Amino acid sequence: MGFTVTHLVRFQHCDPAEIVFYPRYFEMINSVVENFFEEHVGWSFARMHTGGRHNGVPTVSISCNFMAPSRLGDKVPF
Repeated sequence: MGFTVTHLVRFQHCDPAEIVFYPRYFEMINSVVENFFEEHVGWSFARMHTGGRHNGVPTVSISCNFMAPSRLGDKVPF
């Protein structure tokens, strides 16, 4: 099962040079994970993290290779 989301690079993601500040990619990645669970698994992060015994989904390891900068207005597929 494939799951792809395209993020529009907004002003909030960028540094003064209008290039995505690299930690923002990890926020976008987390957004993709949240969307996947809500849209395809039927279990939202809100539901996972509020009340009960469900503690969410751990991230064991994460890394990125930055091949080229993303700029304000770009559409980035994840």
